Amino acid sequence: MLSPSDRSTAGLTSAGKDKTIGTARACDWTETGAFGLTVTLDDTAALTDLDTQGGKRGTVGRHEAVTVSSTGGCAVLLAAGERASAQVDVTNATFSDSRAACRKATTVAQLIEPKLP
Repeated sequence: MLSPSDRSTAGLTSAGKDKTIGTARACDWTETGAFGLTVTLDDTAALTDLDTQGGKRGTVGRHEAVTVSSTGGCAVLLAAGERASAQVDVTNATFSDSRAACRKATTVAQLIEPKLP
C-alpha cells in the first residue's frame, strides 16, 4: 500500500512486515528508537462499525475519517467503501507526544487515501 516514495515521505526505511490482525490484512513498520506504524485494511468492518468514541471526525481526501489520540499514539481511521475501513496507527517509541504521532498518522493516511475505493 505504501510505495518506496510514500515510505520515504513517512520516514520509513523498510518495506514493512505483512501480518494479520483478526481477519484484517496489515503491514507493520518499526523505526527503532523513533516510532512504530501499522496500516490495517479491514474488508469486513465499515468505519461506522468501529469504536471511535472520543475521536475527531473529519475527512482525508474524499474519505470520511476519525482521528483518535492517546498518550504517545494516534490512529486515523478511514472509510473505505460500504463495509470496509483502513486504519493507520502510530506509536512513538517514548510513548509521549501524541501530536507528533497524529501528524505522522495523518501523513500516512493522506498517502494511502487515494488508493482506497
